[in-house]
Amino acid sequence: MLGRPFGVPNDAAFQERVLLAALKLLAAPSGPVLVDYPEDAPRSDAAAQGVACPVSFALAATDDIGSAFVREVEELQPWHDRAMERRGRSMVGLSKLSVVDAAKVIARLLRDNVVDSIDGLSPGETIKLVCEDLRTYYYEAAAARPGTPDADAVQHWFWHDTAGGRAFLALHKQCVASADVSMKRLCNFSLVPRAVLLEMNKA
Repeated sequence: MLGRPFGVPNDAAFQERVLLAALKLLAAPSGPVLVDYPEDAPRSDAAAQGVACPVSFALAATDDIGSAFVREVEELQPWHDRAMERRGRSMVGLSKLSVVDAAKVIARLLRDNVVDSIDGLSPGETIKLVCEDLRTYYYEAAAARPGTPDADAVQHWFWHDTAGGRAFLALHKQCVASADVSMKRLCNFSLVPRAVLLEMNKA
């Protein structure tokens, strides 16, 4: 999965092969170099178990997708706090917003098609930072559940079982239709993984 190139934890043999393959790219006569690694990352037993949703995400009758997203982010906070206690750190923080405020940025964009710029960035650059924080927040919160869910299981949970996944997919459609070049660039390269889009289009 994109962003998780080393497979399951503690698989030193696979991780060594990946690192050696990456280092060999330094010998290329010119660059940049983009090469597909020929071996799929191994899956852990946790992938078969899936990821148990730690809180109830039933939609209220009055919820639009943005409101449901904000409420879900708030409900995940205790699980993210638990993950922070275990790891001692978080990768959330690129946008410099709280996760609730970040979710409200997405909710407003979905509702009103308005983006408040962060540090003078373009709308697409702003939303990219916000989405990176929110996706990381979800993935870190998922890691607090019992067991050790692997990256595939967490990704499936996010895109299939959460309001966050539904909000990202709705945002992708909005970006496709946007006249803003930076928003189109966002949906083309970094908002929803290509594998997820292909899976959703087949459904």
